[in-house]
Amino acid sequence: MSDAATGTVGSDSQLEERVRPADVVFLLAVPCVLLAVFLLPVSVRQGLALSYARPTALTMYASHFVHLQASSLLSNLLVFLLVVSPALLASIRSGRRRRFYVVAFTILLVFPFVLSSLNMLFPRPRIGTGFSGINFAFVGYLPHALADRIEADRPAPTRTARTFLPAVFFVGTAVIVLRMSAPLGVTPPTGDWLTAIGAGSVLAVGTCVRPVVRRPRPRTRSLVGTVPPLVPFGGALFVLVIVAGFPSSGYGGRVIINVFLHFLGYSLGYLVPYVAFRVLEAKFD
Repeated sequence: MSDAATGTVGSDSQLEERVRPADVVFLLAVPCVLLAVFLLPVSVRQGLALSYARPTALTMYASHFVHLQASSLLSNLLVFLLVVSPALLASIRSGRRRRFYVVAFTILLVFPFVLSSLNMLFPRPRIGTGFSGINFAFVGYLPHALADRIEADRPAPTRTARTFLPAVFFVGTAVIVLRMSAPLGVTPPTGDWLTAIGAGSVLAVGTCVRPVVRRPRPRTRSLVGTVPPLVPFGGALFVLVIVAGFPSSGYGGRVIINVFLHFLGYSLGYLVPYVAFRVLEAKFD
């Protein structure tokens, strides 16, 4: 802590900021599991799908790793790598590697049961499969990782960036409401609503960047240098994935997209870490 306060970085901090082989293994392990399950016979995969009429503990968990169509598998693999990679890298750069893995393994090991249980309260499809609910839990956690990355660059301990996390969450929720207005029977907003969403996303990212921009800068330090590149990239990715994950039609080819499960994953992925690390101040670093 003293090294960070004085602006110097010790050897331990430098080691902490490096990507380790175990990090790469984690990023590849989940896609490998999803691919391995997809290679199972169709009858086996159908048996692992969650039946809302006859749920079992096995299907409540395993169904989240099952895909019946290659298009669904590929889209979920892409979202996982796009979202989890910057979240992990931001956590590593901010010295929050252990915190990331606590959240990640909670999402992978516990959330499937929680999401299945909540999803069965409003059973819309007859069976449920797919990794998208888990993916959106990582989407919900992404703003936390970005806020940690911002605060790591501060010259003294601060929690300014995290105070804007609720605003980011509600901006994401507003985007979802706009996207889902048509399936709910509400006339969607006219005009270039994408422009409004883009403006909202810029404001959301700006709330996180503003504390960094406003801090006193030593000598003639560049303003651009005060903003970690991961922050605007991750902020744009956060909004783009939400827009793609909540299509206004509610359909993706021949598959009915369970947007309720997407929203459950997004909400839990944000709220559980927020309560654990921001309210209860749990320490896993």
